[in-house]
Amino acid sequence: MRTYFFLLMLSTLVSFGLTQRLARIATARGWTRNENGDSTGVPRLGGVSVFATALIMMVLLILWDNQVAARVKAELPLALGLAGAAGVVFLIGLYDDLRGARPWQKLLVQGAAALGLYITGFRVEILTNPFTHSATHLGWLSLPLTLLWLVAISNAFNLIDGLDGLAAGVGLFATVTLFLLAMLQAKSFVAAITVALAGALFGFLPHNFNPAKIYLGDSGSLTIGLVLAALSIDSSQKGPVLLTVAIPLMIFGLPLLDVSVTTARRFLSGQPLFRRDEEHLHHRLQKIGMTPRGSVLLLYGLAALFALASLLLVNYKGATAPLIALLCGILAWLVVRQMQYAEFAELDSHVRTEWRSQRRVLRNQILLRKAGAELRATSSVAEAWGVARHIFEALEFTSATCELDGHSELEWKADGVEAAAQSWTLTIPLAHEGRPIGTLRLTRPMYHQPLLFRVSPLLEFFGNDFAGHIVPLLAKEPRQQLRAAGGR
Repeated sequence: MRTYFFLLMLSTLVSFGLTQRLARIATARGWTRNENGDSTGVPRLGGVSVFATALIMMVLLILWDNQVAARVKAELPLALGLAGAAGVVFLIGLYDDLRGARPWQKLLVQGAAALGLYITGFRVEILTNPFTHSATHLGWLSLPLTLLWLVAISNAFNLIDGLDGLAAGVGLFATVTLFLLAMLQAKSFVAAITVALAGALFGFLPHNFNPAKIYLGDSGSLTIGLVLAALSIDSSQKGPVLLTVAIPLMIFGLPLLDVSVTTARRFLSGQPLFRRDEEHLHHRLQKIGMTPRGSVLLLYGLAALFALASLLLVNYKGATAPLIALLCGILAWLVVRQMQYAEFAELDSHVRTEWRSQRRVLRNQILLRKAGAELRATSSVAEAWGVARHIFEALEFTSATCELDGHSELEWKADGVEAAAQSWTLTIPLAHEGRPIGTLRLTRPMYHQPLLFRVSPLLEFFGNDFAGHIVPLLAKEPRQQLRAAGGR
């Protein structure tokens, strides 16, 4: 334990001093890049000090001579593989911080790094159900799931890096949690790396908290996410995954929640999934009235609750584990509801409306289907118009006018209904064999009950079925009989 404490203290001091020095040099020499591409503002090179500190600590540990160092040396291939993959992602992130990289370039490098980790031995080969503790062997699914996990967590940390101190603080919570879980399971390799990374983040945070003197940048957020995602996986040489499937999800609960909300929100609104916007959780907190520092502290609390839940899942078995997961899910949903997202508010309204009105909608669709059979059985314009009037009444229109060959031929008005001050009109063109024969105008009050029918089947019925059936009848009936058919 003394080795871990020494690593924590040393990495904290090194990171603090290195970050302070780097912030001054980067600011003085203009090593900055804002969103507009200008070399002004706060430097985004905090990932350099965090990565360098963690790397220095691991080198010192390997050169050390004690039990912890000996256990880490036994996992040297894994350590080198992790360092190599993290280094590649760090470099593309650093390039993006200084010059700007395209999303596909970063994703390609992340995929290559994740594949390297898989080859090295960081593989999700067995998933353990946290509720029944039964194991599921993944087989060929191991490769895509491992790559998806590593890339997703890496990008999740990058997405929440939008407020001073947020990504680094959430990363610190996740790192400490992984360290505690590794200690509980005697995973010295994971414990050593996480304690070194925790110290690096702890030393960096004083310079990154609001108002920030230096940002973590992509070189930091992408690399931290990848390393933590890899450390939540045990190597295939050591058996199943390090943790049950629910525990890593809890550890990275906040970043994954933000990714899930962003993906769902953009899907619902039809926006590109990879387009930048300012609608992430930390942005919404400020839009509903919280200060940047208050938003960060609130999200820290949420990250801490997710971390606590992951630790509880390790110690509690049986019915308690599903209850903990359920409570976390409810908490996440309550938090998202408070963000006042227009997409989710509309989805909620849509679901509620559909739940209440679906039977009425179905009833009216059945009415249209039956009306088609009734229409085909009619032999006069009056009978055909009677079928149409039944539909108008059922769908709560207040009046209808059918103009044929440019003349007002058929009219209908609902009994006992006064003309509304504001109404809207649906005009349906009538055609037969491709030739226009007239129009049907339906009127409905503006402030009426919601439409409980689908418009497309209504247009199809009158525009084609009704129009096609009434043309032969028009040829047989005199004009005066036709007008008489248009009564109420």
